Amino acid sequence: MIDLGLCFTYTYSAGTFADYHEAVTVAAISANYIDLDAAGIRPVGGSKPPWLVVWSITVFATMVSMGIKLITDSVIPALDAVTADDVMVTRFTAAVMAANTLLINQPLPAFKYKQYLALEYEPYTNGTGSILAYLSTGPETAITAPANTVEAGT
Repeated sequence: MIDLGLCFTYTYSAGTFADYHEAVTVAAISANYIDLDAAGIRPVGGSKPPWLVVWSITVFATMVSMGIKLITDSVIPALDAVTADDVMVTRFTAAVMAANTLLINQPLPAFKYKQYLALEYEPYTNGTGSILAYLSTGPETAITAPANTVEAGT
């Protein structure tokens, strides 16, 4: 079960699973941010840090690749590349972003987190697909996992 307060991609619409994932077509910040203070998980770390889980729900057609950044900031409106700090940057090729693919499944890295977390999507060429992203208490079991990814910066 996904905790709505820890889901980056939740937007209520029809009360179905589709509410949990969001379409990604252009560079954007995730539909939701996570307030680490309200969730009671700041400071992040210790022996059981939360896990970042990101799924590709549908095929990303016509897109060459997509970067996914985990960003942190101290104010909500400023969740953007200008004032936010990059915590983790990962890029996936469209070839590995098949439907129901577990893209990221790892504990949050050691970092000096600010109050809010969000994801920033950076598609290379516009395309259409959908992402499900949330924080979890542990790893998820992959249906499929990408074979090749490129990671930079932590």
